[in-house]
Amino acid sequence: MVPRFLLPALVLLLSVPLGACSTAFEDALIDDGPEYSQFASQQATLRDRAKATFRQNDFAGAERTFRAALAKDPLDPEAWLGFAAASDRLGRFEAADKAYAQVIAIAGRRGEVVNNMGWSQWLRGNREAAKLLFAEALTLAPGNPVIAANASSQSAAGGATES
Repeated sequence: MVPRFLLPALVLLLSVPLGACSTAFEDALIDDGPEYSQFASQQATLRDRAKATFRQNDFAGAERTFRAALAKDPLDPEAWLGFAAASDRLGRFEAADKAYAQVIAIAGRRGEVVNNMGWSQWLRGNREAAKLLFAEALTLAPGNPVIAANASSQSAAGGATES
């Protein structure tokens, strides 16, 4: 018969080497190897294409391209933010609101996100809500000139600028 204190000591002794194996396995999974670099490059290319399409005022094309980027990486906050902005421009405010919630869940409540949420409210005609969001965005990112322009009373009276 094994003494009672020996069993816990044996379990502890065996768990130390197994813990090291688990860490080595996890390290191998998150290695930034060539496959990851290729994926990141493809994702950046999709986002760049979507942004260029957005700048050409092809908001439907931008929304489709951002959606393709999100299909490859659903945790890409930049793609979610672009998707939200394109959805705003298409008047798909419910989709935009869901996308802004995703960005915040992934990356936090950042100035650029809150600024675009303000722009969304501006497009809906909710000027007071937009002004409050622009002011919040300015406190979150005080050095951002686009946000500063939106937060200023002159800009809020004349128009807003999406970041």
